[in-house]
Amino acid sequence: MDLKELVLASKLNLTERQISQADKYINQILKWNKTRNLVSRKLRKNDLAEHFLDCAVLQRHLLPGSVIDLGSGPGFPGICLGIVDPNRELTLVDSNRKKTSFLMHVKNELELNSVSIKNSRVEQINQINETNIVCRAFKEPVDLLKSLENKISKKNKIILMVSEKETLSIPGFDIEYKESEASKVLEKKRGFLEIQMS
Repeated sequence: MDLKELVLASKLNLTERQISQADKYINQILKWNKTRNLVSRKLRKNDLAEHFLDCAVLQRHLLPGSVIDLGSGPGFPGICLGIVDPNRELTLVDSNRKKTSFLMHVKNELELNSVSIKNSRVEQINQINETNIVCRAFKEPVDLLKSLENKISKKNKIILMVSEKETLSIPGFDIEYKESEASKVLEKKRGFLEIQMS
């Protein structure tokens, strides 16, 4: 399925402008990927459309308030959430300067005014004030929570994208696995861990 078919199948309720922004975003990844390693060279346009959907459905699981995307890479899920939810404040963090310059370019191209880009390591962030923390293919859950020690509070909700069902028990945290709505549309295993301090 192409991007528009995926959006319709998932009942994402996007406007024509948002679908056009998502399409532009995917084209920019393909263009930049020729000279910078943003994603695997094997990925085609339809694969990236699937990644977009996979990330966009997270919006339904966020708490009201701002979002920080740690290890944003080429913008999954941060840019996708910026397209789907243009009024929500989003901060995209990545330590790779090539990737943050790509993110800055996309933010300007798509006029994503609520998105800000930070070239930084998670370890350099003292405190996370954003309500929602999202991650995709960044760190293992245990390592991620260790790197967030003393930076988060009970008001934060962490959404960590995973491809396989994970049952995880970490003292001090409530962790629940949820199957993603994208898995039915894509007919692939997709899910995420919802994590909050207990």
